[in-house]
Amino acid sequence: LMYINVTKAFGKIIAVEDVNLNVRDGEIVALVGPNGAGKTTLLKLAAGILLPTRGRVLVYGFDAHTKEAKRRVGFMTPMDRGVYWRLTALDNLVFYGTLYGLSVRESKARAIELLREFGLEARANDWVATYSTGMMRRLELARAMMHDPDILLLDEPTSGIDVDGKGIVLEYIRRLRGRKTIVIASHDPQEIELADRVIYLNRRVIDQKPALKIIKVLVKGDVSRLSGFRVTPMDGGGVIYATMDEFNTLISKLASMNGAVKVVDINVEIAQAYADQNARRFERVFDRRRGEW
Repeated sequence: LMYINVTKAFGKIIAVEDVNLNVRDGEIVALVGPNGAGKTTLLKLAAGILLPTRGRVLVYGFDAHTKEAKRRVGFMTPMDRGVYWRLTALDNLVFYGTLYGLSVRESKARAIELLREFGLEARANDWVATYSTGMMRRLELARAMMHDPDILLLDEPTSGIDVDGKGIVLEYIRRLRGRKTIVIASHDPQEIELADRVIYLNRRVIDQKPALKIIKVLVKGDVSRLSGFRVTPMDGGGVIYATMDEFNTLISKLASMNGAVKVVDINVEIAQAYADQNARRFERVFDRRRGEW
């Protein structure tokens, strides 16, 4: 997957500008940046949903909007209606499978396999309208995988999913490592942790680094009770630094404190060059939100 001098403008608004990016086969890449940084736009360009204003997006040498490229790409959209609510889960997947050239028999077999994979087999014949948000997100990922694409584009894939459903999705992505090329647009530390490389984006590619595993958690409350974690106290709370291995333990610890310490914001340290910038950002967020407490 290659972005060559790609710019995308919507009227006078430039969503991404002069992006050059090469995603290698079998690599998992996380796109990270503030809201409006262009993450979803880059995914839609790779999916062939949007055309670049300038430059080219190539999928195995084909322009992303061509049928040759689209056959090799699966795209999971962010909280959109990527499936039909008045059809069953099975019928949805069979329908999308046939759009990608599978026979009805092949589509049904593939659909049953994926529904089982994502823990939805028992609800295969229920209308999607009866599904929870988490179940629907898992179904949307199954839809993206129906034609067994070489490249998987995921826009906040576990957003709105319950803990068990999130575990299923994250484990599925882990098993694809090295077999599929995966690009994830995310704010979620557990999603970012899956990446081989993190691309920090703000209209342009700002930096590219191997995925680090340091999470900064901005909290309010008495941080003196958080022994065992590196904490920088601030007026009314502080910033907790945790590795990915420590993150679940930290969240469990915070949950057990019955609201005595509350999470205000979570950020992943993408590159050391941004450490000071991130610290200043946290201070601004902390100051702004302190007035809301």
